Amino acid sequence: MNIIWHESPFVDSIYYVPADMYTIEQNFYFRGTPSVHEHIILNQDCAVITFFLDNQVFEFNSNIVCGKFTQPPKINIIFKDNYKKLTVIRLNAFGMFKLTDIPIASMVDRITPGSTISIDLSEEMEPHHSMAWIETMMKKNIEEKSYEITRDIVHYIDENFADLPSNVNKVIAQKYGISESTVLRYFKKYIGMNLSNYMITFRRKKMIQSICNDKYDSLTAQENGYYDQSHFINDFKRLFGISLKEYFQEMHRMKQHSPDLVRFLYNCNS
Repeated sequence: MNIIWHESPFVDSIYYVPADMYTIEQNFYFRGTPSVHEHIILNQDCAVITFFLDNQVFEFNSNIVCGKFTQPPKINIIFKDNYKKLTVIRLNAFGMFKLTDIPIASMVDRITPGSTISIDLSEEMEPHHSMAWIETMMKKNIEEKSYEITRDIVHYIDENFADLPSNVNKVIAQKYGISESTVLRYFKKYIGMNLSNYMITFRRKKMIQSICNDKYDSLTAQENGYYDQSHFINDFKRLFGISLKEYFQEMHRMKQHSPDLVRFLYNCNS
């Protein structure tokens, strides 16, 4: 198993991509998924990674910072060195704020160089040392009550998602004793998107997890925030550009070829 499910309140998981699973210079192509998480990819000249996202192309052969994806990116990897490993660090939804001075909103549906974040990710730095840097930065105190409230709201949504009403902005504002405009401001500052977009992206992420775990009936659709299964299927086709059947076929091939990658990408148990 190349995945470490982390116990840190800020780091969700770490995936060591074993390059020796793939043929050098051969394209390895797959679809990503909508996600409220942020990712840091420690490449260290191991591969050339290309993201195709919202009619934009991002290509890197160095360390990368991935913002939140409201749209699923298409990803192509060409490995250059099978003696090295790509290391992918998945942060929780409110983690990147501690690592950079640029607005988090500018990192939504974007991929940027590793220099975007203010920690040492030099080529000479071993991945576990980079991880120690990240942990240290994550643990630094943020002397802002708004940050703590935003973290609490995210945890509350994670635990109560299936039971949240359509007027979630109002419910959250009342629960935490703040205005709806303040909720909007907090989320834009620390999460990079407003609460409504966060909920939409979170809902899509959970439904993709259900598909990965071979659960996609009407009840599961409703539990993940869709009115019924047909609403999910329509949203899925619009989002991914392919039918649910075609996506299942792609995922099945991925599970056979790279089961750990599937578990990590979709945060699922299959």
